[in-house]
Amino acid sequence: MTRLELVVKGIPVSSQAEDRTNLKRWKERVAQAARDAIKEEDELYGECRGILVYFYFGSTDLDVDNIIKPVSDALNGIAYYDDKIVSEWIARKTDLGRTEIVDPPAVLAEHLARWMAAEQPFIYVCVVDEPPNHMELPK
Repeated sequence: MTRLELVVKGIPVSSQAEDRTNLKRWKERVAQAARDAIKEEDELYGECRGILVYFYFGSTDLDVDNIIKPVSDALNGIAYYDDKIVSEWIARKTDLGRTEIVDPPAVLAEHLARWMAAEQPFIYVCVVDEPPNHMELPK
């Protein structure tokens, strides 16, 4: 079951960023987007998993693993009580200049055309309140 789905406009700030103020502002933007998007007030206390896609145009120097940590931290106390219960993150970077998105989720579809026209980078995040199947490796 989907717990939370959101999009955040802008270039993610890496967990390795030297400018800690910029990192803090990015985490606050993600947290506010999560608060605006959350439908259920109760936090998750059981194992969950997350999906994160960074949509950009042209090229990016960001490492996908450094994008995950600030987003996961920002969701603490909103999507789940602590990010230690997230047992899986599926994350990727997608160049929208070379990729056509087919059948996007509704929360993404409402922004996609406008942000593509403006070449506006953004992230899509989904938290699912069911654990992955630990008997199978991710494909």
